[in-house]
Amino acid sequence: MNQENIRQFEELLRKNGRSTGTGFSGLELERLKSYYELVLKWNARLHLTTLTTPPNFFHRHIYESDFAETFISPSVEQVWDLGTGLGVPGIPLAILRPELSINLVESKRGKVIFLEEVVSALNLTNAKVIGARIESIGQLPANSCLIARAVEKMEGVISEMIALGRNCRQMIVLGAEDIGEKFREALGTGFGVRLHTIPGSERRFVINAVSST
Repeated sequence: MNQENIRQFEELLRKNGRSTGTGFSGLELERLKSYYELVLKWNARLHLTTLTTPPNFFHRHIYESDFAETFISPSVEQVWDLGTGLGVPGIPLAILRPELSINLVESKRGKVIFLEEVVSALNLTNAKVIGARIESIGQLPANSCLIARAVEKMEGVISEMIALGRNCRQMIVLGAEDIGEKFREALGTGFGVRLHTIPGSERRFVINAVSST
């Protein structure tokens, strides 16, 4: 494991802080650093991410998750991270919002084992790993926010999100503008959809769909 990368990542956390302009607390910083260490440890075996340099990991995995957190509705009590993969945005959300119940949904067994180690090592008592396919979950409570980061074949994920989240307060997707337009078209009425440019990026957005009922 590259200790220099870990040192640089910690410096980025301290220097940049949160998207709101505040710094990370001591506990948040230690947990985020430990999370990065675990990703580096497991990455060669599981191919969790290609974005492993300190700047890339910070901006694409931590900062984007932190920025998305600012849009979670106050009425939300549960977050369902669908197809979470390496745990983004769910793990950063669990670190930054300990009062929320974070459900990490992942179908691939190797990644499930990795996520379980992260949750245990970081003592994230508000996070739960669910080893299942998205379509097998069933309807979710109204106080839920569904969240996903755009992947290949995102149209299928969008349809699954909508099927699960019709009665939910909120759905959030991290992705490009075209994904936002497809999401808006698929949702139809009942949700207001807004796109928010992620700071430092011209092509990546937080796509925020909030129930109008």
